[in-house]
Amino acid sequence: MIKKKEHPSFYSMFTKFSLMEDYGFTSGVISRFFRKILPVSPEKNTVEYILVNEKNGVSKVLELIDIENPKECIVEELDLSIVALCSKIVAFGLDSNIREKLILVNADAESIKKLAVQLNYPTNFTRENILQLKHSLEKVEKTIIALRKNKNKIGTSFHLTIVSRKNLECVRRAKRLLDLKLNIHSKAHWENLLLNYVKYAANKNSISKYLIRHGDLVILETVEHTAKKGEKYIAENKEECKKFFQRSLLGGAIISFFALFKMILNTYELSQLETAFYYSINYALCFILVKYFGGIVATKQPAMTASTIAKNIDKNNDLILDTDFSVLQLDRKVFSTQFVSLFGNFLMAFLFSCFIALLLRFFPIEIINQAITPQYLMKKSMPSFSLVFYAAIAGFHLAFSGLISGYFDNKVIASNISYRIRESKLFFNSDRLAKYADEKLGSLFGNISIGFLLGSTFLLSNFLPGAFDIRHIAFSSSNLGYSILNYHFNYQTILWALLGIFIIGMTNFLVSFSITLVLTLRSRGADYKSIAKVFLSTFLDFLKNTREYFKAPGGDKLEEG
Repeated sequence: MIKKKEHPSFYSMFTKFSLMEDYGFTSGVISRFFRKILPVSPEKNTVEYILVNEKNGVSKVLELIDIENPKECIVEELDLSIVALCSKIVAFGLDSNIREKLILVNADAESIKKLAVQLNYPTNFTRENILQLKHSLEKVEKTIIALRKNKNKIGTSFHLTIVSRKNLECVRRAKRLLDLKLNIHSKAHWENLLLNYVKYAANKNSISKYLIRHGDLVILETVEHTAKKGEKYIAENKEECKKFFQRSLLGGAIISFFALFKMILNTYELSQLETAFYYSINYALCFILVKYFGGIVATKQPAMTASTIAKNIDKNNDLILDTDFSVLQLDRKVFSTQFVSLFGNFLMAFLFSCFIALLLRFFPIEIINQAITPQYLMKKSMPSFSLVFYAAIAGFHLAFSGLISGYFDNKVIASNISYRIRESKLFFNSDRLAKYADEKLGSLFGNISIGFLLGSTFLLSNFLPGAFDIRHIAFSSSNLGYSILNYHFNYQTILWALLGIFIIGMTNFLVSFSITLVLTLRSRGADYKSIAKVFLSTFLDFLKNTREYFKAPGGDKLEEG
């Protein structure tokens, strides 16, 4: 028991946590919001009060400690803080759910048991006990990191992110206190600890930092799943490029039908909400069928391939970016594969729409003839600022839908959905449905989400200033095909429209790719300076080796410089 003392308490500053703050994610955000309105000040009888509220707080605390001969009650508080932190770590590691996950990912679960045994030491630690305890904490730290790195096996969630990160911080805090215990007479160690707390206190109630800090692993796991899919969208050689082209042709053919259905929907007198609903269903069903029949929608690839590039930049999966020239080679493969797919979508969507329009001349259908409005469709493809803006909106939606797809892939694993389906009588213990959930659920939700995002965008014009719409390269290509065979446009107009289609495709690609790449790199701990370096190196390589970005990958080695 700590004796009554006159000096301020060091205990809460040492531990830097409270059992009272073991809240969930939402509660954490809410509590920080209210602290913005009614700030919480440390108790006056604590060291934190001096550090946060007084000038030269660190110097004043150092005087209180008397480093040459630290007060016994301060040393006692230090010892109890180490025990408190280690006890919290042990409680986390011995939790039944956490222990199961540790065993599943082949992490060293026994290291936590050893730490529990060592807590039987008396609080007046000997040097040998301190070194043993520090060694055990290093093993536990590796165990928790292994749990966080092997998210693909267990999935992740905000709750798991919060508790694992908090306990990782407890481990590192306990190690820091043990270092202080070994260097109790070192001014540098005391000063470093106090300055660390001042920095912590400055950001303690920040909502934005809290969101970033606790959401990074969930975002990381989401993009990890999109990265796995992205690997399937990168051609390694000419033969694979050919297959991508063929699949993109199939995708373009299917899209041409649904572009026509969208025109037909415009002939009905529907309310805006009804129009948005039917547009969304049309887009979603289109993308689902393209996926089902093995086709490719080129604009859905960037969100996947950007995650793959980020994963290759962080090859060691240690959340530290590695500079490697092979990443530029991967950039070239991604761009060339994307170009082939975009061209395939454009070519077939355009030509197949022309073919359908030609058939309608011989077999006219009144409702379709009314639906096709050539001049209006041509105008929507003309280069302009609004066209770039609308194409950028579509690119944003494409990136967001990729994250939604990854989120549901992660959710299937984290919630063990397939196992629960197999064990559920409601779903007839269906192995087939369980397998579908494992392999296709994320993709299904991704396609539905992009459908509703694209189909409902125009509704934003009712709530925000300016006009909102989308431009998608494959649907715009189809519109161009339907329009030029139903009206005599001059060559100049057609060429301008083709330029507009090219701008739409590049904007779709660059916006979707850039958003996903930035988000992925940020989730891996990269600052904006590092991210800018990645983009700059790619841009300079593109200028220097432009031809390499448009030819099919042939396994050539990338030359440095």
